[in-house]
Amino acid sequence: MQTTLTIDDKLFQEAANLVSVRNPNLLVEMALTEFVENHRETKKRDIRELVGKVEISPEYDYKKLRIGE
Repeated sequence: MQTTLTIDDKLFQEAANLVSVRNPNLLVEMALTEFVENHRETKKRDIRELVGKVEISPEYDYKKLRIGE
């Protein structure tokens, strides 16, 4: 598909620098691919997948965070 896009120059340059890509077509394709992968309905993350992969500090007090202490 061919189309014309207006993209902020600074945003494009920052993205290009992050992935070391100068080809505009490739950069847009990479961005769209990543967007789709991160937003697929079937790719909902389940917190149970983190069991055994995340270590929580014993001093962590989530209740303090709720009330802004």
